[in-house]
Amino acid sequence: MRGVTHRITATREDGTVFEVRYGYGRGRRRLLGCRHCDWQERITHGGARHKGLDHLAQAHGALGSPRMAADPAARRQTALIMLACCAVAAVVVWWAASQG
Repeated sequence: MRGVTHRITATREDGTVFEVRYGYGRGRRRLLGCRHCDWQERITHGGARHKGLDHLAQAHGALGSPRMAADPAARRQTALIMLACCAVAAVVVWWAASQG
C-alpha cells in the first residue's frame, strides 16, 4: 500500500496492539491492509473503520481501545497544501486590492 492516510488500531487482552492501515494502492484504489497478516480488502465506499476493527477482532482477537488516527505524513501533506492555497489566495486578494 503506497499512500497510507489512516491507522486503525485495537489491543488484545494481553496488551498487544494490532494495526490495520487505510490508504491507497495501485490505481488510486482505496485499501485496508493488516500489518500482522496478509489480509487486504478493497473499499468501495465508507465503512473503513468498521471493516478494519472487524478484521482485528475476528482474526487477532483485538477488541480493546479501538482507535482510528490520521497518519502523521498525510496530516503534514494536507497542512502544507492548505498553507499553499491560503498563500495563493492572499496574493490574489492583495493584487486585486492594489488594482482598485
